[in-house]
Amino acid sequence: QRDGVCMTYRRPHIALAEDRCSIFDLEITAVHWSPPFEGPLCLPPEDVDEYYEAYADFERLLNVDLDVPSEKDLASYADEFTWKRKLKPGEVLIFNNRRMLHGRNGFTVADGVKPQDGHRHLVGCYTNIDDTLNSYRVGLRERQPSSPVSVSNVGNGT
Repeated sequence: QRDGVCMTYRRPHIALAEDRCSIFDLEITAVHWSPPFEGPLCLPPEDVDEYYEAYADFERLLNVDLDVPSEKDLASYADEFTWKRKLKPGEVLIFNNRRMLHGRNGFTVADGVKPQDGHRHLVGCYTNIDDTLNSYRVGLRERQPSSPVSVSNVGNGT
């Protein structure tokens, strides 16, 4: 746990659509991956080893910086499907927190700068997708009162 935080979750790392028709209709609706905030493992003892093997594989898929010689296929997959962007001052990145697996890399300070003097300023802001879409649709309607407003719902399961 971190200072000032006492959060745990009981939910799967990968959530699938509840309305799927078969095992082959596996739409991923959310990915929950935040090792510092994971709660206790709630599995039957016979599933624990397989869980940790899958957990380690998933970590290798996500972490392009891991250099495990026997896992080059996972590392190349992670590298191929990872998008990296260094934001410039004033830039904003907006995404659906439940649809985009995201994270940050470590950083180093410039030569001659003490590590304690290095600065990284990132502000997170969360909004409910329904409220956000409502505000967007209302804004469109106000700007174009004679045009019908048609903005698809986005989010989990759509």
